[in-house]
Parts: sequence; C-alpha cells; structure tokens
Amino acid sequence: MGIKVKDVSPQQIEELRERFNSKYASSPPAAPFHPTDIDRIRNDHLWLQRFLEMHDLDMEASFTKLWETCAWRQSYGANDLDESQLNQEYLKEGSVFVHNYDVDAMPLLIFRVKLHSKSKNLDELIRIVVYWVERTQRERHLTQLTIFFDMAGTGLATMDLDFVKRIVETFKQYYPNTLNYILVFELAWVLNAAFKVIKALLPPKAVEILKMISKKDISQYITKSNCLASWGGEDNYEFSFVPEAKKVISKPVAANAGDDEQFADKKVTFVDSAPVVIKETNINEMHTPSEGMLHINSKEFVNFNSKNAEATMTIKAIATSAVTYKIQTTSPEKFRVRPRCGIIQPNQETFINIWLKSEHTLSEGKDKFLVMAMIAPGGECGGADVTELWRSKSPTSEDVEQHRLVCRFEESKSKAPLDCANKSSKGSMDCSKKSGANVDPATAMERQLAFTQNLQYVTLALLFLLFAGFGFLMYQQMGQHASTCPKATAYSCAKRK
Repeated sequence: MGIKVKDVSPQQIEELRERFNSKYASSPPAAPFHPTDIDRIRNDHLWLQRFLEMHDLDMEASFTKLWETCAWRQSYGANDLDESQLNQEYLKEGSVFVHNYDVDAMPLLIFRVKLHSKSKNLDELIRIVVYWVERTQRERHLTQLTIFFDMAGTGLATMDLDFVKRIVETFKQYYPNTLNYILVFELAWVLNAAFKVIKALLPPKAVEILKMISKKDISQYITKSNCLASWGGEDNYEFSFVPEAKKVISKPVAANAGDDEQFADKKVTFVDSAPVVIKETNINEMHTPSEGMLHINSKEFVNFNSKNAEATMTIKAIATSAVTYKIQTTSPEKFRVRPRCGIIQPNQETFINIWLKSEHTLSEGKDKFLVMAMIAPGGECGGADVTELWRSKSPTSEDVEQHRLVCRFEESKSKAPLDCANKSSKGSMDCSKKSGANVDPATAMERQLAFTQNLQYVTLALLFLLFAGFGFLMYQQMGQHASTCPKATAYSCAKRK
C-alpha cells in the first residue's frame, strides 16, 4: 500500500539533483558525504523521488532534508554499519530482525516487544534498527519495509514509549517514504492509550498506513505462508542471527565518469577479440536459449512502468558456483543501469534497476538488453576485479551465457480492455469482472467499507419500519379490546352471561 503521494516528474528529480550538485560544488560539507550516497543522488532517481514524495513536491523542503540526511548518514556511518559494530547481546536475542514479506512483497521489520526491557541502551537498540534497514536496502535496492510490532504477551513492564518514539523519529527524519505499513499485532487494551501517543507523533500521511491487527485479520496484510506460527500462520521460523553475506550483493562500480563510459559505450573492446557491437543484427545470435547459470525474471522482456519509466530485473544464480554477470544494451545513451555488473552466490538473487532517461523515449521491441554470465574464478571478486574480468573476456566465448531481453511498457502486456469493447453485453460483464481483479487493494477496501456502511443504514431502516409496524398493530389490538366494554358501566365491564 504505502502512503498516498503525488506523482514526481523526471524534471523535478533532475532539478533536485542539480541543486544538490551545485551546493556540493560551491559549498562542500566539512566532512565529504559518503560515496554511496553521492552515487545514489547522481546516478539513481529513486532516493530523490522519495524525498519529493514525502514533502509533497516541495523542492526547498526536499533539498534541505536531503542535505541533512546525507550529513547524518556520514556522521552515523550508516553505509558502513555491520554486525561487528553492534551490541551482540541485543542483536542475537531476536527482539528486532527482518524476516519474510507482506502482501506487497515488502520485507517485514519485526519488533518482538515482549523481549524488550526498559533498562536497555536506546542508542544501541536504534543502531540495530538502522543496521537492519541498511542491510535490507542493500540487498533489495532501496526497498520499502513494513514495520511489524508483535505485541503478543506484552504488558506495561515491557512497553517502552521512548523506544517506539525513537523508531518513529528515525524513519520520519532519515528514511523518507520507506514504510509500506506499520502493523501493530495483538495490542492489549491496557496499552491503547500508549499507542494513541505514538499515533500523534506520526506524520498525517503515516497514520494512513498504521493498522491494528489480530489473528483474525492478519491475512489482509501478510499471507498465511509468511506468517509465523505464533501469529496463526504456517511459518515455523525461529530467529537465529545470520551475518550479512556481502558478496551476494551486487555492488555498483565506483561513481566516476570513467566507469560509466566503460560500460555505457555501444562499442566494447576486448583483449582477445575484435570489437563487438551489440545491435539488432547480432543480438539474436548472441542469445543463449537455455539457462545454466542465471535465471532471469522475466525471461524475454524488460518491463518498464509507464508512469515513471523504471524497470526492475531479478536475476538468480542457479549454478553450483558463484556467477558473475554483466549487462549491456543496444541504446546505452537512453538508460541508467544499477548495478551493471556483479557477483551472485549459488541460489541467491539480486535486483537490477533500470531507468529510462527523461530526455529519451522507449522504442518498444527495438531497445534490447543483453545479460551475460560466467562462473566467477574462485568465487571471490571485488567490484574492480569484476570490471577487469569482463574487460578481458569476449562475449562470444563458449563459457559465457547470454540472455536477450526486449524492452516494453507494462501496459502493452495485456490487451484485454480493447477486446472487451467489442464483446456482447454478457462478454462485457465478464471483462468487467476480470478488470476488477486488478483494482487497487486500498480502493477495494474503501468500496467494501462503503458497502458495509450502506448495508447498516438499510438494516436500521428496516428495523425501524418493523418496530413501527409492530407498534401500530399493538395500538389497533388495544383499541379493539377497549371497544368491547359497554359505556354505561362506570367502573368495570358487565359480566357476560
């Protein structure tokens, strides 16, 4: 679901980026911002988009908060935070961890409140929260999360308002539009007053995604297979901390002009072969129809969102050894790709984010991407090693697997609405039912609530009519009974013979 936001245009993102670059060049901070954050701003639109969304497209407020966030991340060390810098007791007890997904496929950041103690150091606890957010957003590029407060078995002794306030404040200040839901599970009635205080701290937009749930309605937000057994689900998971496997994560090449040019040129020169140019005439020949190293979702297409011209490609290593990959396109001047190359460990997956630059248009069916893969030597390479490895490798080598994907907009995947227009009335009814399956969940819920409310009004009206009718019948019955008494008798009716 996520909060309701205004649509952000590519021009607004570019304006925010230019403001940042201009200030960074003219008045740089005392401590340079982290290279990862600089790369996000200069080569990625999603982070900038989140700031604009959170501040209702207010450019000045978005820029101010962006600068403050970069300064905080630098001083806090958010990008470099790992498990060695955390309180090991707090980390491994399982009071805060990430596991499974909500119905929108957003990771669950779970707080088991009954394990909390007010005597714990809040700074160290918040550091663990930041670690889980950063780790998850490294594994899934800037993904949104759902906060899940597991309140089962929680009493006044373990309910720490200061800790919850710090959690809310951290997301509010430094992670714009990062939350999909805030779910509060099995809240005891004695704690209702406490959470009213928390609700008051949330921005108005965040109140929309705050949901009080129980075992009866948890399936509206988390599928049964992703619910822990203690929540009434099918997952018997027991928390055990697993260190971050950093080599699973595909790291983008360092953010400088040389690196972009190295991968962006149509013409790529290799040491042991003639120059290879990826184009319409030869990309089909370079395609490997079978999957031996990588599984790509989807197999044949790069599906761009028609609203923001963004696409996400999921690639999974299906080989028994680590796989290194590299991505090229027939139109490098049109696209930003992050990351362009990397290493994936066996049975792990990574997400490739692709953006169509605002000054270009997508040529559906003509713009293509080529994903190349090969077994990583020794299974361990850094970002520079991967770059060097592919620089000296010919794409036509026998040990290189290739996948060709054609670019298109998601809207063109289905033409059912056009077909519906030409069908009979019965067919039109069927089409409307099918299209209803794609209705936004929030809209569907609003309709359901409106229907329920109207049904209550109708029920009350029927009950009123029923009581009115019953009262009228009683009045008539009493009137008939009174008419049987002779008027001559002053005190009582005469006895009948």
